Amino acid sequence: MQPAATATKTILTPVTTLKGHEQIIRSMSYFPEGKRMINVSSDKTVLRWDLQAGKEIETARDVCEGRVWAVAVSRDGRWVITAGDGGVLKACEVETGNVKSFEGHSAIITCIDISANSTLLASGSYSTARIWNLDTGKLVAGPFKNDIDWQLGLVRFSDDMKKLAVKSESGN
Repeated sequence: MQPAATATKTILTPVTTLKGHEQIIRSMSYFPEGKRMINVSSDKTVLRWDLQAGKEIETARDVCEGRVWAVAVSRDGRWVITAGDGGVLKACEVETGNVKSFEGHSAIITCIDISANSTLLASGSYSTARIWNLDTGKLVAGPFKNDIDWQLGLVRFSDDMKKLAVKSESGN
């Protein structure tokens, strides 16, 4: 017989409350060092935060003409990716501020993921998933069509980058 797992009581206590968006926050991501965070909202803004100071560092407006649905920071901290209404997918190189646009989706991009080695970007829309090269901006694979008439809710690379998991909002 296996020994019973012992329960560990963990209580999470909020340390800081960050306020700034006027509408729903759709997605957030930490920078690798854990001292900064970025989040996106239906109010068409991207806010970057200094978590130690509890203050906003920068506000980016007009990232998308509509709502911003997803944000991801690469594990090496080089890239910040945003996605939103109208199939807008942008990669900002953090150090230089250079922005690349990735074109191919025709509908809202609802989910994104960056590979473990920070070279590939996966994006999911209402009916398709795609894989992009972050350095060149070129499409590497896809579009992979969604057989179910629901938007994609999650795309996730495996750590070895050999697989891409795709989940629709229907739960399938």
